[in-house]
Amino acid sequence: MLLTEVPVSPPPPAVVTPDPETIRCRIAACVIAEFGITADELAFGTRGSPRASLARQVAMYLCHVGFALSFEGIGRLFHRDRTTVAYACRVIEERRENVRFDGRIAALARQCAAARMECGR
Repeated sequence: MLLTEVPVSPPPPAVVTPDPETIRCRIAACVIAEFGITADELAFGTRGSPRASLARQVAMYLCHVGFALSFEGIGRLFHRDRTTVAYACRVIEERRENVRFDGRIAALARQCAAARMECGR
């Protein structure tokens, strides 16, 4: 009985899971460009301007929806309480009923999905 050689395919490449800070930075870059604010405004310790506050809520929402980060984890990234993150996600979900706003968020979500593919997750 002869043994035939069976071609062996190489192992699949390891999936690289980005760390949460990398995720936050990629999402922050997209949100900063969309809302026309600075990184300092996005990371501001207090609410800041209404535009910056909304941008931060959007960034937290995208971290949760696009990358499945927990409220607690997102809170640590943005130096906020998990209940603040939950509130931000509710606010954005409610505002998505506005067609124009929903379009902006959908476009940002697509950009984040592309970033997600780049991250390998």
